[in-house]
Amino acid sequence: MFPQRRVVELQPGLAQVTGQVVPAGPPLRAPISGRLCVYYQVIGTNHVWPWHDRRCYPTAEVCFWIDDDGARVWIVVPPSPSSQSSGATATGAAFQCSIGGQAVRRTIYAGESPETDRFLEPPAYPSEPDAYLDADERIVTSGDILSVGGEIIEEIDTRERSPDFRDPPTRMLLLARSLHSARAGS
Repeated sequence: MFPQRRVVELQPGLAQVTGQVVPAGPPLRAPISGRLCVYYQVIGTNHVWPWHDRRCYPTAEVCFWIDDDGARVWIVVPPSPSSQSSGATATGAAFQCSIGGQAVRRTIYAGESPETDRFLEPPAYPSEPDAYLDADERIVTSGDILSVGGEIIEEIDTRERSPDFRDPPTRMLLLARSLHSARAGS
């Protein structure tokens, strides 16, 4: 879907880059395990109503760097709805996410915490929240190898100084639409 590119050859348009995750700020705390991470995915399974299965991601925008042999690109993963059915967002655009590695599995119940209660809301269905859900949580941490696809955008970099007003400093960022872990970092 996205053409594979090296960070040093990025131009505005669609691209996929692969490299090592470098955090851009304080870590997130994964909602089920409490592990520190750069990004997380929770896959909830409802055995009574399988059409209520869902995927949950951080509800706020998440940013980090991908380092491709010393060249870096700023990654922006847009906020997601509280839960998604089959990866569809509220706008109908799909966000594809596949995180490998060790999953933390446990059943979450209604009323445990506001953070886990959001996983119990059925996506796009006018029905009551589930009483429980079997959940698998996977995380991305610093040093993991990740492939991220989406739209490359060039923007003015306000952190840098320009020699004159005609050449403002710019940076490339990747607005993520797919995220797939290749292997765990060392």
